[in-house]
Amino acid sequence: MAQTSIGSAINNAMHISQHPAQVRLYICNNDESIKVFSLPSLEHITTMNLRVAVNGLTVSPDGTKMIAVGDTNQAFLYSVQGDQYRLITALPTVNDAGFSCAWDANSEKFAVACQDGYVCVWDVRNFNRKMALVESTQRNQKGAVRCVKFSQSNSMDLLAFSEHVSVVNVVDARTFSSRQAIRVAPPNTDYHISGLSFSPDSKDLMVGLEGCLLEFGIDTTSRRSFPVGNII
Repeated sequence: MAQTSIGSAINNAMHISQHPAQVRLYICNNDESIKVFSLPSLEHITTMNLRVAVNGLTVSPDGTKMIAVGDTNQAFLYSVQGDQYRLITALPTVNDAGFSCAWDANSEKFAVACQDGYVCVWDVRNFNRKMALVESTQRNQKGAVRCVKFSQSNSMDLLAFSEHVSVVNVVDARTFSSRQAIRVAPPNTDYHISGLSFSPDSKDLMVGLEGCLLEFGIDTTSRRSFPVGNII
């Protein structure tokens, strides 16, 4: 078992990505850096400095692009070429920090989850303007968006995001015009949501709470009936 020292600041997130020659581990840190290691050796490849505490990142499924977010209302888009990570642009979100980000299965759309209750979506082929802006159902801190994920099965075209407490949203990623809001706590009660993820085949959505894991089935038959269909 390999191990390494990252530093004295808090590690906010980790991401594992497949590259042509190796698997890589990315560590987002409060020391305003992204540290990249190879797996399983934990050989240090490079360190990127962003000048803000880094809260999350994700590499596109095709391994050519990366999005990083942190304590700023900007999302950082990078190109990935071998061991070189080149900043392409910093994209404005809304008003507050970014917590999570995600790529769709085709490495074309990416989304950023924001503290002020918004999910911002861009198409990498035209990132000069947002293609969608989705607002949480709750306001103030309760509606802060903590986690965002795209389904990775091409025919499902879904985006899911969790609010700070009690509510998970599933959005039609074909048009971004319809959604299903799912309350995971009883009325007049709030449960903190630790995260969410689609299953690899996009047939299920898993939602983590403080004391349990919830599993929701996706209506895959309806979703394949393009362009409309129920979600869950």
